[in-house]
Amino acid sequence: MEAKMIIGIPLKNFGKAYTRLKHVLTKDARSNLSKALLVNIVNSFKVTNSEIYLITKDSEAIEFAESLNILSYVSDTSGLNEEVQSFMEKFYQESTPWCIVHSDLPYINKFYAKQLFSDIKHYDFIASRSEDNGTPIIGGVKKLNKFHYGKNSFTLHQKEVSKSNSELSIIFSRELSFEIDTEDNYLSFKQQLPNWFKRK
Repeated sequence: MEAKMIIGIPLKNFGKAYTRLKHVLTKDARSNLSKALLVNIVNSFKVTNSEIYLITKDSEAIEFAESLNILSYVSDTSGLNEEVQSFMEKFYQESTPWCIVHSDLPYINKFYAKQLFSDIKHYDFIASRSEDNGTPIIGGVKKLNKFHYGKNSFTLHQKEVSKSNSELSIIFSRELSFEIDTEDNYLSFKQQLPNWFKRK
């Protein structure tokens, strides 16, 4: 039987989503964008043999996860790195494929989700790299002992992976690396709207 992949999607809360976009979007618009992006990511990965968890402490996000028929994981720790690490400690089993996916990737669709699911099972560690050298997606079949997020986190993940005598394979795909993280990102997104957003 095909191994089920464990997917974690970290999310702080909808009320404080995309504060960097406050000059181009209202608070409600930023919250709605965050929810819409999450819905698309969940719908894309539901076609794979996966268990999807929203990693959050926000009560509104937990309720939203229930409406999407996915699970939530509430960590006792504080901080994104620590919460993702706690999730990994809880759910990882030897050789189980896993993936941590940022919630602000607008171009993921079912095709790329299936391809990612297929690829992850063949790598110790694999990740995509954003324009600021961040890590929008990271996964594999071996356990990662420490997570890093934010600018230059990709390089930090490479160093972490090297400690286990492995290499971090790179995903060369705009669909799996483009994040809405800055005003320029958002304007680019508005100029190249994906089909799921056009249908909204």
